[in-house]
Amino acid sequence: MINIKINKGQFTLSKWDKIKFEYKRGKGYILRYLLNRFKWHYYPRLHYVSKFPDHVDIEISTNCNMHCPMCYTTTKKFKNNVGRKFMSFALFKKIIDECVLYNIFSIRLSLRGESFIHPDIVRMIKYAHNKGIKEISSLTNGLALTPELFEQALDAGLTWLTISIDGTGKTYERIRVPAKFDDIVEKVKKYHAIKKRKKSIKPVIKVQSIWPAIKNNYDEYYTIFSPYVDNISSNPLIDYLGKDDKQKIEYEENFDCPVLYQRIAIGSDGRVLLCSNDEMGKYIIGDVNKEDIYNIWHNKKIKYVRELHKKHIGYKKIGPCKECYLPRKTAPVVEMVGDKKIIIDKYIGRTEEIGK
Repeated sequence: MINIKINKGQFTLSKWDKIKFEYKRGKGYILRYLLNRFKWHYYPRLHYVSKFPDHVDIEISTNCNMHCPMCYTTTKKFKNNVGRKFMSFALFKKIIDECVLYNIFSIRLSLRGESFIHPDIVRMIKYAHNKGIKEISSLTNGLALTPELFEQALDAGLTWLTISIDGTGKTYERIRVPAKFDDIVEKVKKYHAIKKRKKSIKPVIKVQSIWPAIKNNYDEYYTIFSPYVDNISSNPLIDYLGKDDKQKIEYEENFDCPVLYQRIAIGSDGRVLLCSNDEMGKYIIGDVNKEDIYNIWHNKKIKYVRELHKKHIGYKKIGPCKECYLPRKTAPVVEMVGDKKIIIDKYIGRTEEIGK
């Protein structure tokens, strides 16, 4: 039996919020959005390779302005192997111009760094929006995202923003150095006020945290942010630092990777990663400085990996797949938060101690 889990790991703290969030996310182009969701969930199960990916991750920055203890970008390994840089606007424009030829649905302007420190991010959002791309999203730690910059991004056409806020109070400040918790709460409130003033539901805003940072005060976290955002989610701690004993990791039986049919990830230097989870760029499948995305999406390198995953041996043969969290075995664990039950798929053998 094929074992494919779509969007593995992350879970929503309120199912009703999730339903409302999905509706708001697709509002304005609901039929196109539903088609995108069908492709996202069923193309991997059918092993159907589309003519062109319906989603592209575009890393406009590998630079970051935080130093978080659980993040791989703080490691010597990352610093020695991945160059710190911003994507040029010329390269971004080349990528977008090809994407719109194939009526791509969504792009995400983030991967390994902090996108809102890029000096051209508003210009990039506006260019993609004016070209007709429906969903333009980004992930941020919020440190550089002032309310003024948020309003500019909204006006430019940003449709979805995810803000990583790990924990509350001192817990947040120990993790998200050098940010202050009161500052990020005030910013989120101002983002909400700007949307309300402009009578805009976009960008939809999701706040997320690693579970160990909020497990003991889930109610407080939810109460603080729920009036001002569209969705709140969390995820178990992933081995981003590569500290787990590789000999003891357990893998899912018959694992088949869905990402290879969903999206393509382009680094800030134009090199195309095997997938968005190949943080160190160990398996490069192409370079958009020299090649079209279309050709990379169908080339021998990615075809080879798809075939291995069809045989359920991809994580055995490909280095980044072996280190990825997707094929790791999980088990449902019930967490009690007061009288509320939360079921979390936790990675077997994984610590919940932040920074380990």
